Amino acid sequence: MKLSAVARFSIVIGALVWVLGLPVFVISSTPFVSDTTYLVFGCVIGVLGLAVLPLALAYPVTSSRPRISVVKGLGALACIAMVVSGALLAMASIGLLGDRAPGWIPDAALICVTGFFAWILLVSVAGRLSTTLGSWAFWLGILAGGSVLLPILILVLMFFLNPGFVTTDTTIPVDLILSLFFGLLIWWCLPIWLIALAAKMPALLAAPVAQVCP
Repeated sequence: MKLSAVARFSIVIGALVWVLGLPVFVISSTPFVSDTTYLVFGCVIGVLGLAVLPLALAYPVTSSRPRISVVKGLGALACIAMVVSGALLAMASIGLLGDRAPGWIPDAALICVTGFFAWILLVSVAGRLSTTLGSWAFWLGILAGGSVLLPILILVLMFFLNPGFVTTDTTIPVDLILSLFFGLLIWWCLPIWLIALAAKMPALLAAPVAQVCP
Protein backbone atom coordinates (compact mmCIF):
# COMPACT_ATOMS: atom_id res chain seq x y z
CA MET A 1 0.00 0.00 0.00
CA LYS A 2 1.36 3.41 -0.95
CA LEU A 3 2.20 5.92 1.76
CA SER A 4 -0.32 8.36 0.27
CA ALA A 5 -3.13 5.81 0.66
CA VAL A 6 -2.09 5.23 4.27
CA ALA A 7 -2.06 9.01 4.83
CA ARG A 8 -5.56 9.42 3.44
CA PHE A 9 -6.88 6.80 5.87
CA SER A 10 -4.81 7.74 8.91
CA ILE A 11 -5.54 11.49 8.90
CA VAL A 12 -9.27 10.76 9.09
CA ILE A 13 -8.56 8.67 12.19
CA GLY A 14 -6.46 11.53 13.56
CA ALA A 15 -9.31 13.98 12.96
CA LEU A 16 -11.80 11.73 14.78
CA VAL A 17 -9.43 11.21 17.71
CA TRP A 18 -8.98 14.98 18.04
CA VAL A 19 -12.72 15.75 17.83
CA LEU A 20 -13.65 13.05 20.34
CA GLY A 21 -10.62 13.30 22.61
CA LEU A 22 -10.39 17.05 23.15
CA PRO A 23 -13.75 17.36 24.97
CA VAL A 24 -12.78 14.42 27.20
CA PHE A 25 -9.52 16.21 27.99
CA VAL A 26 -11.39 19.42 28.90
CA ILE A 27 -13.90 17.57 31.08
CA SER A 28 -11.14 15.64 32.86
CA SER A 29 -9.31 18.89 33.67
CA THR A 30 -12.38 20.40 35.38
CA PRO A 31 -12.17 21.66 38.06
CA PHE A 32 -8.54 20.55 38.51
CA VAL A 33 -5.92 18.87 36.38
CA SER A 34 -5.43 15.23 37.37
CA ASP A 35 -3.55 12.14 36.23
CA THR A 36 -6.54 11.32 34.02
CA THR A 37 -6.10 14.67 32.30
CA TYR A 38 -2.49 13.88 31.43
CA LEU A 39 -3.43 10.36 30.33
CA VAL A 40 -6.12 11.59 27.94
CA PHE A 41 -3.96 14.39 26.55
CA GLY A 42 -1.01 12.07 26.09
CA CYS A 43 -3.10 9.50 24.24
CA VAL A 44 -4.74 12.13 22.02
CA ILE A 45 -1.54 13.84 20.89
CA GLY A 46 0.29 10.53 20.57
CA VAL A 47 -2.34 9.04 18.25
CA LEU A 48 -2.65 12.34 16.36
CA GLY A 49 1.08 12.49 15.74
CA LEU A 50 1.14 8.88 14.55
CA ALA A 51 -1.88 9.47 12.29
CA VAL A 52 -0.53 12.64 10.65
CA LEU A 53 3.02 11.30 10.15
CA PRO A 54 2.18 9.67 6.77
CA LEU A 55 0.68 12.98 5.59
CA ALA A 56 3.83 14.86 6.59
CA LEU A 57 5.92 12.45 4.52
CA ALA A 58 3.58 12.23 1.51
CA TYR A 59 2.38 15.85 1.23
CA PRO A 60 3.40 17.37 -2.16
CA VAL A 61 4.55 20.83 -1.11
CA THR A 62 6.57 22.44 -3.88
CA SER A 63 8.65 21.75 -6.96
CA SER A 64 11.78 22.88 -5.14
CA ARG A 65 13.48 19.75 -3.78
CA PRO A 66 15.29 21.46 -0.88
CA ARG A 67 12.04 22.99 0.32
CA ILE A 68 10.29 19.63 0.03
CA SER A 69 12.91 18.06 2.29
CA VAL A 70 12.73 20.86 4.86
CA VAL A 71 8.92 20.99 5.09
CA LYS A 72 8.51 17.20 5.17
CA GLY A 73 11.37 16.85 7.63
CA LEU A 74 9.88 19.42 10.00
CA GLY A 75 6.47 17.76 9.72
CA ALA A 76 7.90 14.32 10.48
CA LEU A 77 9.88 15.75 13.40
CA ALA A 78 6.79 17.46 14.84
CA CYS A 79 4.71 14.27 14.54
CA ILE A 80 7.38 12.04 16.07
CA ALA A 81 7.88 14.54 18.90
CA MET A 82 4.13 14.40 19.65
CA VAL A 83 4.17 10.60 19.64
CA VAL A 84 7.13 10.45 22.04
CA SER A 85 5.92 13.22 24.36
CA GLY A 86 2.39 11.80 24.35
CA ALA A 87 3.67 8.35 25.27
CA LEU A 88 5.83 9.77 28.06
CA LEU A 89 2.91 11.81 29.38
CA ALA A 90 0.58 8.80 29.37
CA MET A 91 3.20 6.59 31.01
CA ALA A 92 3.89 9.20 33.68
CA SER A 93 0.17 9.55 34.44
CA ILE A 94 -0.19 5.85 35.29
CA GLY A 95 3.04 5.67 37.29
CA LEU A 96 5.26 3.81 34.84
CA LEU A 97 7.97 6.45 35.26
CA GLY A 98 8.00 6.27 39.04
CA ASP A 99 6.01 7.84 41.85
CA ARG A 100 7.18 11.31 40.83
CA ALA A 101 7.46 11.74 37.09
CA PRO A 102 9.79 14.45 35.70
CA GLY A 103 8.04 17.82 35.77
CA TRP A 104 9.26 18.76 32.29
CA ILE A 105 7.11 16.15 30.53
CA PRO A 106 3.82 18.16 30.44
CA ASP A 107 5.68 21.27 29.27
CA ALA A 108 7.49 19.26 26.59
CA ALA A 109 4.16 17.88 25.36
CA LEU A 110 2.72 21.39 25.04
CA ILE A 111 5.81 22.56 23.16
CA CYS A 112 5.52 19.62 20.76
CA VAL A 113 1.85 20.36 20.09
CA THR A 114 2.68 24.03 19.47
CA GLY A 115 5.40 22.98 17.04
CA PHE A 116 2.92 20.72 15.23
CA PHE A 117 0.47 23.57 14.70
CA ALA A 118 3.34 25.80 13.58
CA TRP A 119 4.13 23.17 10.93
CA ILE A 120 0.51 23.25 9.76
CA LEU A 121 0.88 27.01 9.29
CA LEU A 122 4.15 26.49 7.42
CA VAL A 123 2.85 23.80 5.07
CA SER A 124 -0.27 25.86 4.35
CA VAL A 125 1.81 28.89 3.40
CA ALA A 126 4.07 26.66 1.28
CA GLY A 127 1.04 25.44 -0.67
CA ARG A 128 -0.78 28.76 -0.94
CA LEU A 129 -0.35 28.95 -4.74
CA SER A 130 -1.54 25.42 -5.38
CA THR A 131 -4.11 25.25 -8.17
CA THR A 132 -5.06 21.72 -7.11
CA LEU A 133 -5.53 22.45 -3.41
CA GLY A 134 -7.33 25.74 -3.95
CA SER A 135 -7.46 28.74 -1.65
CA TRP A 136 -9.77 26.96 0.79
CA ALA A 137 -7.01 24.57 1.85
CA PHE A 138 -4.72 27.53 2.49
CA TRP A 139 -7.25 29.32 4.69
CA LEU A 140 -8.25 26.16 6.57
CA GLY A 141 -4.58 25.54 7.33
CA ILE A 142 -4.11 29.14 8.42
CA LEU A 143 -7.10 28.87 10.75
CA ALA A 144 -5.93 25.52 12.13
CA GLY A 145 -2.38 26.73 12.81
CA GLY A 146 -3.44 30.18 13.99
CA SER A 147 -6.04 28.79 16.39
CA VAL A 148 -3.19 27.69 18.68
CA LEU A 149 -0.41 30.13 17.80
CA LEU A 150 -2.47 33.33 17.98
CA PRO A 151 -3.62 32.88 21.62
CA ILE A 152 -0.02 32.12 22.59
CA LEU A 153 1.15 35.29 20.82
CA ILE A 154 -1.55 37.32 22.58
CA LEU A 155 -0.51 35.97 25.99
CA VAL A 156 3.17 36.72 25.29
CA LEU A 157 2.36 40.28 24.20
CA MET A 158 0.18 40.83 27.26
CA PHE A 159 2.99 39.57 29.50
CA PHE A 160 5.56 41.95 28.03
CA LEU A 161 3.27 44.96 27.58
CA ASN A 162 1.45 44.62 30.90
CA PRO A 163 3.28 42.23 33.28
CA GLY A 164 0.99 43.12 36.18
CA PHE A 165 -2.24 42.24 34.36
CA VAL A 166 -4.74 40.21 36.40
CA THR A 167 -8.22 38.98 35.59
CA THR A 168 -10.97 41.00 37.27
CA ASP A 169 -14.77 40.94 37.30
CA THR A 170 -14.69 43.41 34.41
CA THR A 171 -12.46 41.26 32.20
CA ILE A 172 -14.09 37.88 32.97
CA PRO A 173 -16.81 38.16 30.24
CA VAL A 174 -14.18 39.05 27.62
CA ASP A 175 -11.94 36.22 28.81
CA LEU A 176 -14.80 33.73 28.56
CA ILE A 177 -15.76 34.87 25.07
CA LEU A 178 -12.17 34.67 23.82
CA SER A 179 -11.64 31.28 25.47
CA LEU A 180 -14.81 29.91 23.87
CA PHE A 181 -13.92 31.38 20.47
CA PHE A 182 -10.38 30.03 20.35
CA GLY A 183 -11.48 26.77 21.96
CA LEU A 184 -13.96 26.13 19.16
CA LEU A 185 -11.34 27.02 16.54
CA ILE A 186 -8.81 24.62 18.08
CA TRP A 187 -11.43 21.90 18.36
CA TRP A 188 -12.80 22.05 14.81
CA CYS A 189 -10.31 23.71 12.44
CA LEU A 190 -7.70 20.95 12.64
CA PRO A 191 -10.07 18.02 11.88
CA ILE A 192 -11.79 19.98 9.09
CA TRP A 193 -8.39 20.67 7.50
CA LEU A 194 -7.37 17.02 7.81
CA ILE A 195 -10.61 15.66 6.37
CA ALA A 196 -10.48 18.20 3.54
CA LEU A 197 -6.96 17.03 2.66
CA ALA A 198 -8.08 13.41 2.80
CA ALA A 199 -10.87 14.18 0.35
CA LYS A 200 -8.46 16.03 -1.92
CA MET A 201 -5.63 13.48 -1.71
CA PRO A 202 -6.43 11.60 -4.95
CA ALA A 203 -6.37 14.87 -6.95
CA LEU A 204 -3.14 15.91 -5.23
CA LEU A 205 -1.44 12.68 -6.18
CA ALA A 206 -2.72 12.73 -9.76
CA ALA A 207 -1.65 16.33 -10.40
CA PRO A 208 1.88 17.16 -11.60
CA VAL A 209 4.14 18.57 -8.92
CA ALA A 210 4.38 21.90 -10.73
CA GLN A 211 0.59 22.14 -10.69
CA VAL A 212 0.39 21.34 -7.00
CA CYS A 213 2.69 24.18 -6.10
CA PRO A 214 3.94 26.26 -9.02
